[in-house]
Amino acid sequence: MVENVLDQITGIIAILSAVALPISLGMYIVIRTVNSKHKERMELIKQGIIPPEQQSKPTTNKYRSLRNGVLCIGIALGLIISLIISYQMKLSEDEAFWVVAPATLLFLGVAYIAFYLLVKDKKNFGEDVE
Repeated sequence: MVENVLDQITGIIAILSAVALPISLGMYIVIRTVNSKHKERMELIKQGIIPPEQQSKPTTNKYRSLRNGVLCIGIALGLIISLIISYQMKLSEDEAFWVVAPATLLFLGVAYIAFYLLVKDKKNFGEDVE
């Protein structure tokens, strides 16, 4: 009976140690950080200094989605073409790897070049396309 209770307590302690302690520690760190920033702002206000506004996020690259799309198309074309070549040549799995990997990397490189050619005339990638 006593061993059964000790086994249950051991399980509960193990679960709490694995889950509750990391969560509690994370919450403690976040709360301390927020409180210290609040105290710092309040001290600046007491001294008559207007605290700077929160820094806004930098403008994102508007061509990120285009780049990701072009790269995905390049990878897909490389895989499709290399798998067709492997199937037509009736290569084994080991031999097919040496066709699929280089072809995928080749088309990935071609996709990067295509993306560069699409956006090379833009002065700043953050500007809108006219």
